[in-house]
Amino acid sequence: MRLVLALPLLAGCAFSATRIDPPLGQLARWREAPAATLAAEPVVAPCPADNPACARLHLLRADACMGLAMAARAPGATCPGLAEEPHLACAGAGYVTALAQGAQPVASLAGNGAQALLCRAELRPAPEDLAAAIRLAALAEPPRAAALGAWAALLRARAGRGPARCAAVAEAQRLATTLPAEQQGRLLGDLALVQGCAP
Repeated sequence: MRLVLALPLLAGCAFSATRIDPPLGQLARWREAPAATLAAEPVVAPCPADNPACARLHLLRADACMGLAMAARAPGATCPGLAEEPHLACAGAGYVTALAQGAQPVASLAGNGAQALLCRAELRPAPEDLAAAIRLAALAEPPRAAALGAWAALLRARAGRGPARCAAVAEAQRLATTLPAEQQGRLLGDLALVQGCAP
């Protein structure tokens, strides 16, 4: 009987939290929600940085979107296909916002965000995605930062023209020297296909 009475009280608490503090209420609803639910529901707005629930909400949604996108990859692929572009956009934006609001650990989250944005740029090249990815890549763990930075430079080289293209090739070559042999070989092979700037 006590359990039966407690259930309406718990539901009432969640309802009150949603009304008094919408971010906290959303966080309570999301605690046991599947990834698909988190990915489909935007973070409540406004969700200010000084609310301790907000960084957590953006991070939960980013992780959910990233997980769904990466789960759809073909075996051995770094990125998923075009159908996952919305999840990649969701993940990239979520990691950027979560980090801006103080989410931790910075290096790991920044690496995930850079990967999401670079995968999206592979599908739909956009200067803003590359710029954000480069900023995040610089915050990642050193080995991963070099790999992500080289990838971003390769994408810039593909999209660039004239001196900007060759500068991006040079940057990718520089970062390639710090990568393991297998990654270095793949990157140099991709750079060889960039017209006008022989690696």
